[in-house]
Amino acid sequence: MHISGKSFEFVVSSEQHKLAVKTWFNSNAEIYTWGGPNMVYPMADDIFQALLSAPHLSSYSLLNDEQQLLAFGQHYMRLGRHHLGRLAVNPSVRGRGLAKVLMTRLLSKAKNAESAKGASLFVFADNLVALQCYQSLGFAIVPYPDIIPGNMQNCLYMVLDY
Repeated sequence: MHISGKSFEFVVSSEQHKLAVKTWFNSNAEIYTWGGPNMVYPMADDIFQALLSAPHLSSYSLLNDEQQLLAFGQHYMRLGRHHLGRLAVNPSVRGRGLAKVLMTRLLSKAKNAESAKGASLFVFADNLVALQCYQSLGFAIVPYPDIIPGNMQNCLYMVLDY
């Protein structure tokens, strides 16, 4: 897949987009790192869809001008912040700055949907590429105010104040 043009469309994720994201993961470790403790590999499509379609989640897809899925992410409210989760870039186009495009657009959607004191996210401490990306956008590692949920002890909590 190539990235045609420099204009991107940011849309509410369809069922087709969500199922395409599922194909980006090839092991239990990969899908767990991305999606958290409820994600397992392999996983039935209907269960995957249900997990990505929980009522409190807003899911968005970044498309190129040929409508090819480039990236996916979700946001919801957590501790008074817009919490970003399940951020992923299509493996065929990684390393081209699309994570920053995705996160900028996702934060804009979240801010327009609901006011908050800032944004937050979890990242595994050994996911250095993601960690550096988030830091470049202004996110800082801070202590989580409680035990990090979901058997994710190797996670860091990061926030961005607005």
